[in-house]
Amino acid sequence: MDTYRDRYSSESSEPDPLDDYLNRAESGDLEKKRPEPPDQGKKYVLIAILVIVGFFYFRGGPGFNFTNPVNIFSSGVSFNQPSEDLLNRMNARMVEMGYTDLSHDDLRQLRSNGVTATYISNIRGLGFTDLTLDEAVRLAQAVVSSTFMAMMLELGYDLDVEDFVTLRRAGVTAHYTSNIHDLGYRDVTVEQLIRMQRIGVDIPLIERFKRIESERGEDVSLEEIIRYRISNQ
Repeated sequence: MDTYRDRYSSESSEPDPLDDYLNRAESGDLEKKRPEPPDQGKKYVLIAILVIVGFFYFRGGPGFNFTNPVNIFSSGVSFNQPSEDLLNRMNARMVEMGYTDLSHDDLRQLRSNGVTATYISNIRGLGFTDLTLDEAVRLAQAVVSSTFMAMMLELGYDLDVEDFVTLRRAGVTAHYTSNIHDLGYRDVTVEQLIRMQRIGVDIPLIERFKRIESERGEDVSLEEIIRYRISNQ
């Protein structure tokens, strides 16, 4: 009687994996399963942990305790902290501009709010020589750059610190304002700029009304554009 192996071999010329396995099992030639290679990722993680532990051990001496790793990192490593030399140089420039009696903690707090000696110097260079540190912090937190201030002044606006803060918080940029001027609305006020930004009056909409104005031969005011945008929200 034909065996399963004999019948299968007569039907197909290609070797069958099961047939090959049975042949090797009968001959005792099965290979032992090779052990899987060690996980290289785990090895590197372990090495990194050992390096870190060793660093803090030698830094802290024999009394080193690894019971609270979060505290170790927060106390042992300072990220993005200004150096003493940088703080000393910043303080020297601040004193030159009339800001005296500032401790290193004061300077760090100013820097954390985005205020540097260069930032203050640039703003003072625009005519704001009586700028207070509180005003500088308000400007920096509202992302008011000295470039924005210079461009708005160049466009003819007489603005104080609070005006600049209000404009930037409303999303008004010097580029937006300049485009509106270029479209013929050179008398656009700060209040109109803020209103237009808040309700979404963009440059393409104003350009559309300018084309209508050209076709009809009638002036279209910004107030008309604002009213149109409000009624079509």
